[in-house]
Amino acid sequence: MGEGFVICEYEKVRQEFPEFQTTMNTLKNSLISKASTEWGIPAERFTLESGNLTTVLPACFNDNAGTRMTTWNQWFTATGSQTIMTGAGTGGIIPEDFMVGVCGLAFLDKAIRISEIKMQISEAKLARVNIEEAFVYNKPAVVFEKGYILDQKTGFELVAFVLSQGPQRIKLIGVQANKVKDKLFTTATGAAVV
Repeated sequence: MGEGFVICEYEKVRQEFPEFQTTMNTLKNSLISKASTEWGIPAERFTLESGNLTTVLPACFNDNAGTRMTTWNQWFTATGSQTIMTGAGTGGIIPEDFMVGVCGLAFLDKAIRISEIKMQISEAKLARVNIEEAFVYNKPAVVFEKGYILDQKTGFELVAFVLSQGPQRIKLIGVQANKVKDKLFTTATGAAVV
């Protein structure tokens, strides 16, 4: 998984990385094709209006404390290398009936508390990404040149080298396929029921 990446400002991804739209469309089409085949749902039903396609929801993931996320907010209580995000299913897997297409990460705070990341999807590992150059950006994003599909029941782990304690908002950039649209919401807006 040693693919390339670009670091730029999150709000300017489309202007500064024009290939992003191609990457995102390819990822979205691959995700819809895979979900349609595995779940037996016609591909045309995967739209934002139907609820079978959404942005990536934090509730499919656990934070650095092992707690199911309801927002992308986390609080780092220690420094050094640590797991900061995993799949919300038992053993760090993506919950059943959800598939996630990831093409990057966005840091939504001005203060970036990590200096590098590495991602593991099942047995495949993405090379370490040093993000220190991102410190000069306002809300930086790391955008991969190729998207990755986190299949249901597939292990996912995001590890980072944390420099300081405190709050951090790290959002996965991508698209999510949902087998059962009514399984998405509980009393907490955007919280997935699994």
